[in-house]
Amino acid sequence: MDVLVVGGGIIGLACARELARAGMKVELLERLPAGAEASLAAAGMLSPMAETLPGPLLDACRESRDLWLPWASTLAEETGLSIEHDASGALLVALDDEEEAWLDRIATEALAIGELVEEIDGSVLSRWVPDASPAIRRSLLLPGEHRVDNVQACTVLAIAAQKAGAVLSYGVHVERIERSGAGIRVMTRDRDMEADLLVLAAGAWSGKLMSLPVHPVRGQMLLLGGVDWSWSGSIRSQHGYAVRRGATGLLVGATVEEAGFACHNTVEGVESLLRFTKQTLPGLDNARLETTWAGLRPGTPDGLPILGRVPDWPVIAATGHYRNGILLAPWTAREVARLASAQGLEETGPFSPARLLTLTR
Repeated sequence: MDVLVVGGGIIGLACARELARAGMKVELLERLPAGAEASLAAAGMLSPMAETLPGPLLDACRESRDLWLPWASTLAEETGLSIEHDASGALLVALDDEEEAWLDRIATEALAIGELVEEIDGSVLSRWVPDASPAIRRSLLLPGEHRVDNVQACTVLAIAAQKAGAVLSYGVHVERIERSGAGIRVMTRDRDMEADLLVLAAGAWSGKLMSLPVHPVRGQMLLLGGVDWSWSGSIRSQHGYAVRRGATGLLVGATVEEAGFACHNTVEGVESLLRFTKQTLPGLDNARLETTWAGLRPGTPDGLPILGRVPDWPVIAATGHYRNGILLAPWTAREVARLASAQGLEETGPFSPARLLTLTR
């Protein structure tokens, strides 16, 4: 192989497809039978403005958000399968002074960079979201924020990657990575593999394979059913969010917990999600609680992704996306393909592994 991609989440799948489309011989290795662990657990928000991101990350996230719609259309052409994509926007709501100040900060930052912001009257909010609390003091609409069905996206990307010529190998447990001449050797439980280049896209598990400071951050979520709103986007406060899924589904999330690799729901976590729901959307008290789940986001010490060539290794890191993996998928895939095609290029930008790397050489 020219390239081995380790990790079968949305980042790994997007990179495998892009590299294969660039004419490279690519194999993706994923430890789970179906892959895409954290990517399936996400809510699918393409919502950079509501995340209060630092400058370079905000720029990348806004660019990737704007890549998503044409990217999804191209994937549909390649596979014959569509990805649910909603461009209604994000509703931001405030129930107290602290949240009103939060709305002011976001509105100021958005307007300063040319993002649209609209004040929403309470009667309009009630019409769009009839279960919203009457105690909501103020609402903003960010029309530029979108959402996608991330589960559909992973399924479609896997098919698109295979159609482009990439080999997807599931149930493969990567145990060690080492240099092999000018290339790379990957040792798994069943076989050793060699390639000219490796793309490390193993999410929260990336730090177990190379000395990168990536750690798991647990997020718990739940799904409500039978939600009948005219609003089809997302609604957020400082303490949680609710995102439409399909015709009558509503995803509610998400906790942020340092819990190691313990990927399960807890009483405390689910209680916090229900507390947000009762405070912000009390009309849903009798909604069906369909299911709960948890996922592990890949966090980094400075909150920025790790994207670029690893110094002195034939490795491109594409990990540490934290809460923005779904959002950054098309942008990351494009950048990885660009790096893979630029022989010997070392990255020194804000996302470069060199800023955090402590490899034993």
